[in-house]
Amino acid sequence: MKILSILLIFISTITTTNEISIEEIRSSYKTCNESKENAEEFFELTKNALQNDGGIYEGYHGAALALKASFSWNPFSKLSFFNKGKKMIDVAIQSEPNNIELRMIRLSIQSNAPKIVGYYQNIEEDKKFILDNIEGVSGQELKEYVEGYISHSPVFATP
Repeated sequence: MKILSILLIFISTITTTNEISIEEIRSSYKTCNESKENAEEFFELTKNALQNDGGIYEGYHGAALALKASFSWNPFSKLSFFNKGKKMIDVAIQSEPNNIELRMIRLSIQSNAPKIVGYYQNIEEDKKFILDNIEGVSGQELKEYVEGYISHSPVFATP
């Protein structure tokens, strides 16, 4: 019985120390499109973060899949990764439609996706949602993160 207790404590320690923070994911998201290596690191990070609860982790993993598509050379793999990614993002937004960060993720993917994939229908909706709701964001770190996206995104440069 004592061995079983020790084993359970050890296993719970391992699983709780491996939790990936949203701050770590946000930081990686800022540079994930700069190289294939960064994209792969972001993919692994978000894949491991799926153990956490919340649509935000699914949204970021969907973005990682869509990004993985851009670095794939096989057209069938490209399409498969992209479609899985956009589905994960859309499902996450359906579960949390008022999550400004998820809207930012979808906007960043849609505004950078080739028009041929047909994933651009929510650009104006998400842009408006973000602009209408940025002042109501309660967490300072999240607010600065979204404001940083707004200041660097060409989507917000045009009226």
